[in-house]
Amino acid sequence: MLSLESLEYCKWQIPDGFHIRLNLLQEEDLELLHYWKSQIDISYLTSKAIEYISLEEQQQQFRQKRPSIFAIRRITDEQLLGQIRIYNINPKNRAVGIGYFTGANYRQLGYTKEALCLLINYLFKVVGLNKVMADTGAFNQASIALLKSLGFKQDGCLRQHQLLDGILHDQLLFSLLALEWEEDCRLSETKM
Repeated sequence: MLSLESLEYCKWQIPDGFHIRLNLLQEEDLELLHYWKSQIDISYLTSKAIEYISLEEQQQQFRQKRPSIFAIRRITDEQLLGQIRIYNINPKNRAVGIGYFTGANYRQLGYTKEALCLLINYLFKVVGLNKVMADTGAFNQASIALLKSLGFKQDGCLRQHQLLDGILHDQLLFSLLALEWEEDCRLSETKM
């Protein structure tokens, strides 16, 4: 079982990468994230129930409880590039779920992969977790490719689980074990 102290994500000091750093999302980041998400059909990104709330409601929720979301920032200018959310931390089974979102102008440039590498490495080597899980729609080829490039294996499929454009799509479940990461740590591949 993990120590409660190791799970206090507000105290995590994740080392910088080559191009990006991860730190806790700040309230001032919400406006840009809200703008980015308002420009796309967010149902493309998640199978979870979508609650459309205003920026003001998001800010109020943020003040009430700081969520476990890390901002992805470019080191050179501190530009917000996206976010990674951790959820369902299970200390008994040493597992966690992750979800990620990148602003449209910063996709497929290596930033999200580097951010995931940094977080996954920290989760395994410092926090002491054994498994990191993620899921994505079967239609989201970019996300599937990203997960596979990091060594994630497909564990399963929730059939007809995600509604998009009037069609129910499969939701693919992936995981990565600490042992697999130790065998094939990919931090060196993130250099652009």
